[in-house]
Amino acid sequence: MTAPGDETAAEGRGRGELRASHADREKVIGTLKTAYVQGRLTEDELGARVDRVCTSRTYAELAEVIADIPAALTAAGPPRAPWRATKMAWRFEYAVFLPGIVAVILLPGGPETTLRTLVTLAAVVYLVFWILGLFVMVSSRRVQPVSEQQLPPVCSVDREQVVQTLGAALAQGRLTEDEHDIRAAQASAARSRAELAALTADLPADLTARLPTARDAWAGACVSVGAAGVLAALLLWHPDDFLAFVTALSAAATVLLAPPITVGLIVDARHQKKRSGRQLSSAPFPHGSL
Repeated sequence: MTAPGDETAAEGRGRGELRASHADREKVIGTLKTAYVQGRLTEDELGARVDRVCTSRTYAELAEVIADIPAALTAAGPPRAPWRATKMAWRFEYAVFLPGIVAVILLPGGPETTLRTLVTLAAVVYLVFWILGLFVMVSSRRVQPVSEQQLPPVCSVDREQVVQTLGAALAQGRLTEDEHDIRAAQASAARSRAELAALTADLPADLTARLPTARDAWAGACVSVGAAGVLAALLLWHPDDFLAFVTALSAAATVLLAPPITVGLIVDARHQKKRSGRQLSSAPFPHGSL
């Protein structure tokens, strides 16, 4: 069984060693129910395996429960990234809208400006933006190994980050309360980064990453409406000073760029709300709850 979102955390060790969450157990239970409906499991087998799922702690233990079930039932697509729609909107705007805005700003005025000049300038600006974007994407995927001697000493911020990760793992069902308390105490007493890393070695990465919320979508909508209002007021007022021109240009750029980002935020926030609702409805997993 493939653990969701562990490519980084699973480097150098098997994914099966990572702790499973309530959502992962719920997926396995759903697979077992499907196998029962298709006649692949008896009612007693279903109940026994659900009990095993409820007590499983790692992905490897969950995989053992469904090891004799066809892969077509257990296969699942990769987990959806929380900010996928927003990132796609940012990339689209960076690749399409932003270079166009820059090209318009850099376009020389006057009668000597021809269509050839416009096309040449736009091609150069777009090429520069795309090359820079590609360079940033490639650079961000490179992992620079750092030896223990090069790392700075452990500080309270590092311990607090580990404690937050352990708290998130507890909330997701990856750790029991006793395990959380023991590891939190060890984090407070840790004196090296190796000791801190060992406390979260069996947990997926980015457990404490910020997730999209409805507040983010509302903020994007307010920015879009506010920029449209400022632009409309300037067009009706017809000011002729430089500050008004810069303000109008900024508002126009915001009106062009903010709505796609807002749509991405709305999509991500709605998906996260549905996902959180499914996790809350499936946790905890009482025995015999079929």
